[in-house]
Amino acid sequence: TDLRPLDILSEAVPAGGPARGMRVFQVQGVRGFQLSASRPRALGFPASRLFIHCDRFPEEFSIIVTLRALRGPAKRNEYIFTLMVEESPSVLVGLRYAPDKLHFLFWSQERAGGWQTRVTFPNVSLSDNQWHTLVLAVSGQSFSLTVDCSIPKDVVVETPFPASLSVRRASFYLGNRQRRKGVFTGLLRQLVLLPGADATPRICHAVNFKVATLSVPTVLQDVPAKPVSNEVLKYPYETDMKVTLGARPRCTKQEKAQFWFNASRRGLYLCNGSTWLSMLEVQHRLDYVEEYQNLVTNSETMGIEVFTIPKVGLFAATANRLTPPGSAIYRWTDGKFVHYQNIPTYQAQSWKYFTIGKKISAAVANFEQNERGQEFSVIFKWSRRKAKFITYQRITTHSARDWEAFVIEGEAFLAVVNHREGTQPSV
Repeated sequence: TDLRPLDILSEAVPAGGPARGMRVFQVQGVRGFQLSASRPRALGFPASRLFIHCDRFPEEFSIIVTLRALRGPAKRNEYIFTLMVEESPSVLVGLRYAPDKLHFLFWSQERAGGWQTRVTFPNVSLSDNQWHTLVLAVSGQSFSLTVDCSIPKDVVVETPFPASLSVRRASFYLGNRQRRKGVFTGLLRQLVLLPGADATPRICHAVNFKVATLSVPTVLQDVPAKPVSNEVLKYPYETDMKVTLGARPRCTKQEKAQFWFNASRRGLYLCNGSTWLSMLEVQHRLDYVEEYQNLVTNSETMGIEVFTIPKVGLFAATANRLTPPGSAIYRWTDGKFVHYQNIPTYQAQSWKYFTIGKKISAAVANFEQNERGQEFSVIFKWSRRKAKFITYQRITTHSARDWEAFVIEGEAFLAVVNHREGTQPSV
């Protein structure tokens, strides 16, 4: 076999995009495959597509894996990949992980019937929803695992890896061993076999060790942050949208493709690996009034006066056209205005609330005559004992339209706007 990287993951991906049972996800700015458990055999391909000139698995090699494993049950085991012979349950070569350990499996055929050997690397924490790159170097009885370019974990076993392991009629399977049980549930970004060499030096020169790559399928490779206008994604992908609230967070390669919502400016921003880009920002605009309550009045309302009586509450006086029933006072109760008191008026036009010292008053402008043919507008005062408005004074007006209250040098005044006297306009 040529000493070149054999990209197992790319071989499983058709030229036109992901195969059935594979979905592209982007997490923390990095893409990977999510594998389906419904059709495990569909995620396989003959080993002869990689081993073109020789049907023997290399004696010395490295396996490079970049993955993101999900947190799962404490005793659950999941397969990253297997190499299996047709119609046989035995695993020729495989990689399996549990929440706190990693197992490398291989089949030795030096004795009659053969047997399975398992090399275990303890204290390997992968199930933390983070990206990790593993380099497993194999040479005879020596097995070395490097996780994210940290200090290698070395294991020496009694049974060496076979010097001549046949892969005839064998197939690689991604994330499974031809069964639904133990299917890999995380994301797989890189799976490469490098014959004859320890790949650690080739991987550990990268800046970000957790996603260092030797060979990655085209569909998972990075794309420009700003695509050309009207450009359509060649390989659609899904992403887990993480939105951060609060103060402006940092934006580094670790936060790439994450969102930040600025509540004060009501803006949504995307981290491109170095800068927060504005995706949606509310422009400053006028505040608009929204409908809160429909208030049923005695008749057509010509005017309304809203006022507060200290230690009593908020009120609204409506000037209504028809007589009877006249106009009404409403009081704010349980978050809305409710009817409080009827006031006899004659085609009322407006109300004016005012105070003189501690006296609380309200004047109504009547446009028409009463039953006796008299034209009066009326001043009502607030009775603390009755907790209602009672008649205080009638003032002759002429088709009154409005009242205004004011104070000059400590003296209180009321001015009325008359519309006409008889047939003559008069103010």
